[in-house]
Amino acid sequence: MADDEPGRPARHALLAAATLCGYAWLIAERNTSMSLVSTVAPMLPVGLGLGAALADTTLRQVDHDHAGSASGLFNTSTQLGIALGTALTSVVFFAHSPAGSHGTTVTAAFTGTLWYVIAALLAMWALTLLLPKRHATD
Repeated sequence: MADDEPGRPARHALLAAATLCGYAWLIAERNTSMSLVSTVAPMLPVGLGLGAALADTTLRQVDHDHAGSASGLFNTSTQLGIALGTALTSVVFFAHSPAGSHGTTVTAAFTGTLWYVIAALLAMWALTLLLPKRHATD
């Protein structure tokens, strides 16, 4: 079954990092001439894919008796991660973009911030290799 493949979370993190590298390249090439559609379109698969992969990977091996607790803990940690990630990404962005910036300065700050996000994804991928292996039980 595809859900039981080892290393699946690692592949999702690497795929997201590769997609964001392509997104950073797109922004650098198109600069400020990108339309809303061309800006949002690459991010939809990343968000949907990571969301689906994260929930599946995290909750698939939880016993039925603990599913409610695990789901609550998963949702709480997801919300905390989103808040922390948004805050840290904003700090990096505004450190690269002085007040009143616009045009290519903002584009460069956004692209620079993406590299930090990519680095975080690669660090998460590396950390998944340290997770303990689960043994199949009958």
